[in-house]
Amino acid sequence: MTDASPTEEDRLAQALYERVHTRGETVADASAALGLTEAQQNTVRDRLIHLGLLSPGSQLSVEASAALALSLERSHRALDKLVEQHVLTASLARNYLGLSRQSDDDTSVHFYPRQERATRLNQRLNELAEMAQHEIAELHPAANWTPQRLDGGVERNKVSLSRGVRIRSIHAQISLSDPLVRDHLRARASEGIEIRVAPIVPTRMLVYDRRIAIIQADPEDLEAGAVLIRGGNVVRSLAAIYDYLWLTASEPQDVPRSVHGMALTEQQHAVLRLLATGAKDDAIARKLGVSNRTVTRVVAELTAILGAESRFQAGVRAAKLGWLD
Repeated sequence: MTDASPTEEDRLAQALYERVHTRGETVADASAALGLTEAQQNTVRDRLIHLGLLSPGSQLSVEASAALALSLERSHRALDKLVEQHVLTASLARNYLGLSRQSDDDTSVHFYPRQERATRLNQRLNELAEMAQHEIAELHPAANWTPQRLDGGVERNKVSLSRGVRIRSIHAQISLSDPLVRDHLRARASEGIEIRVAPIVPTRMLVYDRRIAIIQADPEDLEAGAVLIRGGNVVRSLAAIYDYLWLTASEPQDVPRSVHGMALTEQQHAVLRLLATGAKDDAIARKLGVSNRTVTRVVAELTAILGAESRFQAGVRAAKLGWLD
């Protein structure tokens, strides 16, 4: 089993989960029916436990929608682990949720693969924008933005705004260093969209009226496709996470200096990262192969750029700006 590809491992995990969940078999019985070796059984069982689909103690199956909701709730409580948690969530939604019985609120999931992004997914986004009645909530992580990509949803938003729909949009703070993004956000704000920025935006997400959500399938690849989730309980959990992010996010004008597109040199960025670890000047100098005097000069530059009075304050402000990402 250790030599099996991830696709094979997920295939066996799905088969085991389906038997345990829908037929009520034990893990041992289901493994025997599938002809799994002891090593395969252990690996697949650990995979399901890791995804939250199997209880570690009783080894009873967990409803996939419940596992998804729990995964998102944990993300809400620990934003610093949200990126890792989202990978598990996407895997649950894409590979397992369709195998289980529908929940009481008719939760459903649909995966739009990469090749459908410019066709069926785009058409679905247009339909959802037209159907929205109250609110659209957007999350936009840092990306290699182009004018075409930025303008992709402009017309949809104009239609929604014209019907009185509230649109809130959270962007990664580091994106404000790009003049293209700054100009785009100013234009959107002038149209009536509420804009805020946050140090960490782990994935792209759109939530419509707290009933339907579309999430980027792979948080590391904006083009990899998307997962559409329809259902009150699960989407309300996503909306709750969004509300928390909104409360802790900042108005663009309140983020010091980032609106001016201040860019760090490679050396400044390297020193800043090492400062954030608590390294002293001599340790930084050895690590970068420069003199102590150079490090002292760069630290002084950074504190001046950030308007800080100490190294610690510089680190705090750099984190708020997203410069440590």
